[in-house]
Amino acid sequence: MKTHKYYGNLGPGSQRGVSLIVALVMLIVLTLIGVSSMNTAIVELKMAGSAQQQGIALNRADEMLRVGEDDIDDIVANPAAFNWLAPNDAYYVVADAINVYDLDWEAEGLTSIQGDNEDDRYVTEYLGNKAIPGESVATGGGKRDAQGGGAAGGSVYTFRVTSRSATGKSALRLVQSLYVTLAPP
Repeated sequence: MKTHKYYGNLGPGSQRGVSLIVALVMLIVLTLIGVSSMNTAIVELKMAGSAQQQGIALNRADEMLRVGEDDIDDIVANPAAFNWLAPNDAYYVVADAINVYDLDWEAEGLTSIQGDNEDDRYVTEYLGNKAIPGESVATGGGKRDAQGGGAAGGSVYTFRVTSRSATGKSALRLVQSLYVTLAPP
């Protein structure tokens, strides 16, 4: 008779749940990868939404800027004198020392002109009459002669239009332009 040496019980009762533990560990790892991917996707979705809102706010602020510049054209084209010192009309002069960079214009007491949306607004500041110093010598000018070389005695009227637009809680855009006319307001 042959004797066999056994180093343990090799029958069905010999498994002690190692396969189950390996499967559970793999399941946990896959779950963590899935949850991490979902969190990343959610963050990316929020970032894309915020970027879209910022773009919308910028476009609307640009549109309000154009409306403000058209308003200046209308004021300049009107032969009647415009009163820049009238209170609460969204038109200001340098002496008013307004702060257009404050986030809440209404709380600051700044009157503005509203666009189609209540979050779209603009103000106009008249910066005054500025003398044109003449042409630069570097560009071939600098001589003031009978043929009109240079612009001695010329002046322009300068305005600053500031517009702002807000969309939801995540986007606020402020846009400014300097607008110059040859005719007085």
